[in-house]
Amino acid sequence: MSSAFPYTLSYQTVLPDDYRSNQAFANTLRQFRDAGLWGLELNMADPATMDYQDVVEFLGGFDLRLSMFATGLSAKTAGLSLSSADEAERLRAVETCSEYLRWVQDDDVGAIIGFMKGMDRSDPGAARTAFRRSVLELAPVASDTRTPLIIEATNRYETPVANSLEDTLELIDGTPAEWVRILPDTFHMNIEEADQAAALTNAFPRIMSIHLSENNRTLPGRGGFDFAAFFRTVKTIGYTGRFAMEGNIVGSEGDDVARAADAVRAAWTSAV
Repeated sequence: MSSAFPYTLSYQTVLPDDYRSNQAFANTLRQFRDAGLWGLELNMADPATMDYQDVVEFLGGFDLRLSMFATGLSAKTAGLSLSSADEAERLRAVETCSEYLRWVQDDDVGAIIGFMKGMDRSDPGAARTAFRRSVLELAPVASDTRTPLIIEATNRYETPVANSLEDTLELIDGTPAEWVRILPDTFHMNIEEADQAAALTNAFPRIMSIHLSENNRTLPGRGGFDFAAFFRTVKTIGYTGRFAMEGNIVGSEGDDVARAADAVRAAWTSAV
């Protein structure tokens, strides 16, 4: 990792089912490595069809770490919602999420809950109640498997639950801080937070990773988000955790990620 950006920088992408034989994916991973990435957050259609240790060893061959298991693609594939008004469906999501935590079983690799929170906005109050119940049921599993359950705060236009960082903290209140964490995302914060510095400061003890994404949902360097100001806050509160870039690709994935990594390092250096 470049001394200009001393913390772990990852990128969220999809792990192909044929990752071992997919030469195009291997070439892209080499670009990620050469761009100075530390690791990857991986989406998978069905982690049950993958061997966790093999995935870790495969990435290691490119000098990359598995930073997080991103459950979005898995949740979409299986049709999961932790805030479903249908109790049977909510319980199915809880059990499947429990299986994801058991699949990881790694205190250094969390499972990110974003899309799986549920997208039905017809009754926000009921959705919040159902999601809170799901989190309380999943917290002991996270503790038993020693795998952090990481709730991503995403904007109100995508989901009725866990929008602002304060809202997310309320929903996980009473759960073990070591195993139930929150994940801020600069794209969503740009929508939800009136005072980003105050929100980050308040949420700091529960943050394990931060997503870096532009205000137009591209990767850093292609939009108007003030990452230098954001990093000044990060430095002020003493955050030394992980960062992961996430966003829509404009050119090629490898080239976009390399360009974004340079933009992040430049913003970090200027944040004085």
